[in-house]
Amino acid sequence: MKQLTINIKDNKYPFFLELLKSMDFVSIADNDDWFENLSENEKKSIHKGIDDIESGRIHSHEDVMALAKKKISELKNNK
Repeated sequence: MKQLTINIKDNKYPFFLELLKSMDFVSIADNDDWFENLSENEKKSIHKGIDDIESGRIHSHEDVMALAKKKISELKNNK
């Protein structure tokens, strides 16, 4: 099977798109950029996470697991 990709970034040619949709052998995939569909709060959170990583405000998985095990052990011993 062959595939043809046509990038339509604006709506200059709606008649062409409608013609393609009318053909039974054509399938249309909408490949919007998922980031553009996020809310402003979601985008801010992603940018904050990137800033945290770039600024070194991170914890390794191993450190978090060790801290969690320590906390669980402390809670068990305090019963």
